[in-house]
Parts: sequence; structure tokens; C-alpha cells
Amino acid sequence: MKRSILSGHFWHDLWIAFFVLIIAVGILLGQGLVIAFGVMGLVAGAISLVWNRLALEEVSYERTLSGSRAFIGEDLQMTVTLTNRKPLPLPLPWIRVQDELSDALEVIEGDVAANVRPKVQTLEHSTSMAWYERIRWHYKFKCTQRGMHRIGPARLESGDPFGFLRNRGDELVQEIITVYPKVVPLNDLGIPAARPLGDVRQGLPIYRDPARPMDLREYRLGDPMKSVDGKATARMQELQVRTYEPSSTYNVVVAVTVDTNTPYWEAYFPDDLERVVTAAAAVASDAIERQYTVGMISNDLPVMAGKPLTVPPGRGADQMSVILTSLAAIRPYALAPMAKMLLEHSRRLPPGSTLMVCTSHMYPEFAETLNAVRARGFRIVVVYVGQDDCPPLHEGILVHDIRQYLDSLEAQGEPVAG
Repeated sequence: MKRSILSGHFWHDLWIAFFVLIIAVGILLGQGLVIAFGVMGLVAGAISLVWNRLALEEVSYERTLSGSRAFIGEDLQMTVTLTNRKPLPLPLPWIRVQDELSDALEVIEGDVAANVRPKVQTLEHSTSMAWYERIRWHYKFKCTQRGMHRIGPARLESGDPFGFLRNRGDELVQEIITVYPKVVPLNDLGIPAARPLGDVRQGLPIYRDPARPMDLREYRLGDPMKSVDGKATARMQELQVRTYEPSSTYNVVVAVTVDTNTPYWEAYFPDDLERVVTAAAAVASDAIERQYTVGMISNDLPVMAGKPLTVPPGRGADQMSVILTSLAAIRPYALAPMAKMLLEHSRRLPPGSTLMVCTSHMYPEFAETLNAVRARGFRIVVVYVGQDDCPPLHEGILVHDIRQYLDSLEAQGEPVAG
């Protein structure tokens, strides 16, 4: 319990003042019975004050979740436990518990109070408790929307048995539920699973992989200055450059385009953004299964200042988990147009990478950017989910227009835009 607030002192003080007056009248009249009645009232007031101050002492509220991650449409279970650990035989005549829950988590088992705030549900219980008693409530909820959804904080309220004083405590510990986008097989999206990147040459492109340093050697005319090793140069008193092992694997970078309108800061289309995220999850999953090196970039506004929402290239199931978590965190707040961000990111991408650009909005400046990036030696594949037809792009850019397939999945009840 992080914070306690006492309330109801006005009525308690009025109670005390009344019985002090009764005692004074009894003394003036010499009426022992009246005095005794006043003393009993003062004792009750003192008991009320002490009871209220101790009401929430040693009372704890805990949540136990069946998991903190799920995909859209999956169910999670939660058990909340209220425990009174007071060593004194001091029962709680009443206690009320309220816990906040995002409305993106649809409660299908358990009691929910009427919503008093937008997008927030309230789980509420009122009960009494004996000393050393533990009470549990069970909930089951369905994850209906992608995102990072909060449970908590919880509020506990109790007081004295006479109802004069109230003691409120806030349990500030919160739980975060990460809901991943649905991962749809490429065939269901109309993307040829055998050749999602289109026709490629036999044999994979070979280039120097900066992630695989091999050795040092003397600088030669024409070596890029960014390959100069500063520490080795200072140690040997002549320019030394890093060399790298050649790589023959595909590097796939999934570009998640947050802006769904022009200009990028105008009102966005939520369904379009969810379709972009669904497409990104599908192509990333397929590339991971093919054992490609996969990374992710986005023009989303970073959750933390100065830390863009990017995933460095990597492989394996752990990499897919990182990408899904980043996709769950995507919000409709573009930092800048994707046309601008893509140009900046392309300078830092591994040479020979394939860019899988997932977007619902293709405007002229964006098309020009894709051409410029392609001219730098990158392969461009556009996965288009927009409501309008995708405008013609350079013949060297492969386009997968999957909006009709997404419409079909949604018609079948698949949560691809939740």
C-alpha cells in the first residue's frame, strides 16, 4: 500500500463534540447515567478512530496472471487475492476493492462495474473479512486489441464499523499485458509463400557483413573511412581498417509505415494501421522461418525520447518475439513521413538488404523515395493494404496488394484489424 487517505473526520468530530456536551450536561445536572452515556460515546469514538487507522494495515492485494503475453483473440486468466494478515482479532466489517482494467481486455468471466472512464473497466468487490482471512476472485478475459494494455492501479477502501471514517489505500503496482498482432500465413494474404520476394537469382548475394568482424589490416586507397579502427590505429601509429567475413544470407528489413494519411499528422485510419501491422507480422514470421536475418524499422513516435522503434537484424524465435513485441507497441503517432525516415534508415542498413515496406498509403514522395532507395542497391518489396488502388511503381519494385484478402479474412471473423 503506497498511499492512505483518511476521510469522514467532520462527522467523527461532530460525534465527539456531541458526547463531550452530553458529559458536561451530566456533570452540571449531577446525572451519573448521562455521564456514563457520554463516556460510552467517547469510547466508541476512540474505537472508531483506532479501528479506521488500522483497517488497511497488513491488508494486501495481489494479482496472478496466467501469462503476460497473448495474441489477438486468445484468453487469459487472472486471480486476485485479498489478504488480511492482522495479528490482532480485528475484523474488517466492510472493505471495497476497485481495480482498473483496459477495455481492450474483454471480461468474459467475473464481475465488472459500470464504466466511469473511457476505455477503462472497473473490477469491483465489497465484502467483510475476519483476521487472517484470504479471499480470491477469478477472472477470464479475451484479448481483443493489439497493444500494451494496463491492469491497475487498485484502490482499497475500508473504515470503522460505525461508518464515520473511511481509510483509502492505493495499490500502485500495475501489470502490463502485451497483445501481439495475429500472424497470418502468407498464402492467406495472397502472397506466394514459395516466392514472397519474387524471382531471385540462384545463390544468395555475397557482401561484407558488419556483424561478423574478421581481422585488421593496413589501410588501402579506396577503403571506406568508416571501416578505420580508431583504437588499433592509435596503438600501431598507422591507419588500420577492420575486415569482415563475407555473408551469403538474406537480410530482410520490415518497414512498418504508421502514417495513413497526408500530411502524416492528420487524422489516421485505425483499421488501415492495424492491417499494416498484421502484414508486417506475417512477412516477418515467414522470413524468420526461412532463417533469414530479419530486422524492423518504423516511423512511429518513440515511446522513450531519442529511442526510435527499431529492431536490429537477427534470427530465430527470440528475434520473432522481439519483433512481435515491437509491433504490439506501435501507436498511431508518426514521428515523420515514412518517405523521410526510410531515406535516413537506408544509410544504416546492411548492404544488399531486402526492404519489405508495409503500408496503406502510397503518395508521390513515398514512391520517389522507394526508387531512390532501390537505386542504392536495395531490393524493394511493397506489401500494400490501402483502401485505394496502389499507384504504379517502378518495374523493379515488387508489389503485393493484399487488401482484398484482408477483407475476406475479416468477413470470416478473423481479428486482423483488432
